[in-house]
Amino acid sequence: MRPNRGAMMIQILQLFVREFFDQNPLSHLSIMMLRNGRAERLTELSGSPEAHISKLKEGLDAGGDASLQNGLDLAVSALKSVPPYGHREVLVLFAGLSTCDPGNIQDTIKVAKQQHVRVSIVGLAAEVHICRVITEETGGIYSVGMSDKHVEECVVDHAPPPPTRASGAGASLVRMGFPQKAADGPTAVAFVGADCVLQSGGFTCPRCKARVLDLPSTCHVCGLTLVSSSQLARSYHHLFPVKPFVEISSSELSLQDSVYQTPASRFQELPGVHCHGCLSDLSTSEKEDQEPGVVLQCSDCKRLFCFDCDVYVHESLHNCPGCEAFTSRHHDVDHDRLLSD
Repeated sequence: MRPNRGAMMIQILQLFVREFFDQNPLSHLSIMMLRNGRAERLTELSGSPEAHISKLKEGLDAGGDASLQNGLDLAVSALKSVPPYGHREVLVLFAGLSTCDPGNIQDTIKVAKQQHVRVSIVGLAAEVHICRVITEETGGIYSVGMSDKHVEECVVDHAPPPPTRASGAGASLVRMGFPQKAADGPTAVAFVGADCVLQSGGFTCPRCKARVLDLPSTCHVCGLTLVSSSQLARSYHHLFPVKPFVEISSSELSLQDSVYQTPASRFQELPGVHCHGCLSDLSTSEKEDQEPGVVLQCSDCKRLFCFDCDVYVHESLHNCPGCEAFTSRHHDVDHDRLLSD
């Protein structure tokens, strides 16, 4: 692993931090390090990706033996403040072949299991038995990287939120505030954050008018959870994911020409069958870097999509354009009907 494991881990962690907050805009993250038999907290639990990345760019000096027990103790104590409706997860990048612990690590595993902490480990060397035991007892995932690319895939796979068990999912209301962006400039200087840094900018808490530096965060004065509307909307798609599209065979595709029309067909003649997203011709299979003949259909709105648009809808957009257009059109019809009545 070039140039060395430490440099590779820093690069992968920076990628993971950005991907984690893109998939979980309302979550918090903390970075800890195991070295010289101790566990050290590099960053506090926060929702600011730039704070974690800037700390990683400073470089991590690793040395000595690693203690998984001390790391789990520190992680469990930090996650005790997470409310019951949140997930408590620990992801360990472990490059050692042994762990040097001050006590019985089995007791620490029991405590983590009692606190509902899910521990996953990505190994950078050979498989270690105690790592397998920790992940199996806490319901996590243990994987060993075979190359730089494989390690990156194993780590980034932990960015999406895990499914919530029906037995542990309870309905609860969370009070949130939507702060306003404070003005920048020398005339708008105020004490920002719990450290009372004198600077401009930040966000003003709608309840106590205190200023925080980043969103999402918790107000250091009144304890209100502060988020932005865009972050709340981005976290919504995990609750209602888009249904998988169904692949259409070539024989079924020939019957779709006169049944489903694209929006552009209202303004111009488009012969053949076209993708509802990019309007590419689906009746031909001469496409670069794509398996020929891959046409998919939404089971709800019955619109057709190419392979690239299917990937974009499910991994980035998280909304079916055909279903959204169908809902909007019916809303407009009902609105016109109400005005006519």
